[in-house]
Amino acid sequence: MLSKKVKFLDPVLIFNQVSELFGTIFLDSNMTHEHYARYSFIAINPIHLFCADNKISLESQLLIWQALFDNNKQPYDIKLPPFTGGLAGFISYDLAHQIEFISNNKSQVVADYNLGLYSQVFAFDLYKKECYIIVNPVAGYDLDYKKQFTDLCNIYNNAYILQNIPQNINNIELPSVNFKSNFDSEEYTVATQKAINYIKEGDIFEVNLAQCFKATVAKNFPSAILYNKLRQINSAPFSAYLNFTPLVIMSASPERFISIREKHVETRPIKGTIKRSLDKTEDLQLTQNLKNSDKDHAENIMIVDLMRNDLSKICKPCSVTVSQLCEVESFTNIHHLVSVINGTLKDDASIFDIIPACFPGGSITGAPKIRAMQIIDELEPDKRGVYCGSIGYFGFNSNVDLSITIRTLIKNNNNLRFYVGGAITLDSDPEKEYLETILKGQKITEVFI
Repeated sequence: MLSKKVKFLDPVLIFNQVSELFGTIFLDSNMTHEHYARYSFIAINPIHLFCADNKISLESQLLIWQALFDNNKQPYDIKLPPFTGGLAGFISYDLAHQIEFISNNKSQVVADYNLGLYSQVFAFDLYKKECYIIVNPVAGYDLDYKKQFTDLCNIYNNAYILQNIPQNINNIELPSVNFKSNFDSEEYTVATQKAINYIKEGDIFEVNLAQCFKATVAKNFPSAILYNKLRQINSAPFSAYLNFTPLVIMSASPERFISIREKHVETRPIKGTIKRSLDKTEDLQLTQNLKNSDKDHAENIMIVDLMRNDLSKICKPCSVTVSQLCEVESFTNIHHLVSVINGTLKDDASIFDIIPACFPGGSITGAPKIRAMQIIDELEPDKRGVYCGSIGYFGFNSNVDLSITIRTLIKNNNNLRFYVGGAITLDSDPEKEYLETILKGQKITEVFI
């Protein structure tokens, strides 16, 4: 491995140099938190792209990835950030159709996964204000790694020169965009009532129901500028930008799906939402209202139980514990209830075992998971695609960090879309559930104002 510690730069300065390159991925911890939003990564120039098609099963693909990682296994160097090379990209929610028996009769939105194999990485420790340039040689690929390293250094040097020049992103106007939902308010409340009826009949305890907002834009719509604005008005610990042109993904997700570091497994499901206020007294009262909400606690605890069960499939017996239950965490325009479940990966488990064992995350399906996903497929007009899937990395050092892909804009050719959803329980009020989805979407639509 070639690595060099350099003077810290705002990762956005590097991102602006490489955002238009095919395969650029910016895993953007756009909040500084010592434990779960500490690192950002920019990976460029994938040396191979694994894109799902009908020619290979998920089981076979997982074996291919495992063989690749067996040939490139390396210890985790605690002196470096946790990702120095490996696979990075997205897994679509619709991969669930390959994992569980769920009908699959709607039009495909995107591939079930798109993961690049990366050897060139900029890594940022936002807590310590450290920056690293890293090139990680990959067995089986005859590449000029010294040139790759020089290329990264040149990109860094260009960004360093430009750091004192105002970027003026806020002064750039985006083209107007007219979004239209695949539900109107009445249709959404009717679907919500159907979900409540399933709960009353004993099919499920909870289900996540989402609506999709769609718009038509020019193919040359300025995605990087849109992402810069999104991250400025909606700071989130698991933000991301992925350029797989013509598919570009711009995420401001607050939620971790799963991380693995030195066999320690963590998931941080979010369930329970209330708006924020600019008035400090009112904002504090809103957090108390969320803490005291029986409905929101019920939503969260059901998912905690589901995720404990999923982690138990890949973790050592008796190692799965809940270290945080229904604590309020605050984001730009919303307070959430967040729980934390931990475990220790089994000695014979692969990092890729988390896909068939745990994917997709329970917080965006419901409980029980399989029946909830069947109801989602019945009630939602469109496939979810990237939405409610995962974005992140699998490192050659066996570290993993994956988000739940919510609060996300997806541009594919001239189509732009985003989804918003909420948990439906027995106590749900259909009209209030609809309004909650609108609240969650406000910070996305503000980007275009």
